[in-house]
Amino acid sequence: MTTKRSITSLEVFLQSFFKDEKKLLLANYPGLTLHRLRDDIKLHAFLNGVDSEELFDFPYIPYHSNPITLFFEKLKLGVPLEYITGYAYFYRSLYKVTPDVLIPRSETEILVELATLEIQKNYSNRTCRLIDVGTGSGIIALTLMMEDFATLEVVASDISEEALILAQENLFNLHYTISAKHSVKFIKSDRLKDIEGNFDIILSNPPYIKRLLDRGSVHHQVLSYEPEMALFLDDESYDIWFEDFFKSIYQKLNQDGLSLIEGHELYLEGLAEKAIKIGFSKVEVIKDYTGRNRFLRLKK
Repeated sequence: MTTKRSITSLEVFLQSFFKDEKKLLLANYPGLTLHRLRDDIKLHAFLNGVDSEELFDFPYIPYHSNPITLFFEKLKLGVPLEYITGYAYFYRSLYKVTPDVLIPRSETEILVELATLEIQKNYSNRTCRLIDVGTGSGIIALTLMMEDFATLEVVASDISEEALILAQENLFNLHYTISAKHSVKFIKSDRLKDIEGNFDIILSNPPYIKRLLDRGSVHHQVLSYEPEMALFLDDESYDIWFEDFFKSIYQKLNQDGLSLIEGHELYLEGLAEKAIKIGFSKVEVIKDYTGRNRFLRLKK
């Protein structure tokens, strides 16, 4: 005797899946909600050519080539949602992401906001030459280019060829949102090496986690899927790496130029002291919205 397999809607399946796998899901995706899952399934369906208008009302039958089935399978493996869909929201836009680049974090939006204030204040009547060091998917540079209150001459650099290709793809996908008065060049470089000319603003979200000392505090999902090169520095060379970076920033900044750098809350105070010794006229540690040290503001 065979039993007839019951067919349910995707909504019923999703609720059952979330209930049955909740412990695993929350371990891999802290704070995950049904609402977030629905949104990502809609996005994943749309990007794979599946009509998402009434998606959750339709009968759902799992099979291996169904994009929705693949979504659930990757969820159980703990693959980050952004890598499953291939896209991440940042600021007001949707950016393509791959395991070659970090997943954008909301903290980095503060870096964009800080840079925006500086540009509005000082460059409304003159061109601002700006570089985004370690651009990754291009989120910082491209988000700033979506504003038109100043003319930006942008360089987006990264040591990773794959990251630069992705950043250029995001430029292509988002070109309709970017003011035509801006310009951008993508350059492969380690920090500021081989970068020509000086800049008014230098921005960076560099690797800032100590590979051994801090590894235990990094979420296992990040360790498993995000690029180590963009996350970690060797413990023994950490201070020297940043000292060299700060020196090159100082050399590459125009007079009265400014640098904003995202960093690790435990080390920013110490790095600020190093920046002062290098000769910056003003060094400030800026907190994020949770009250943690998150950014350095270096004024030449």
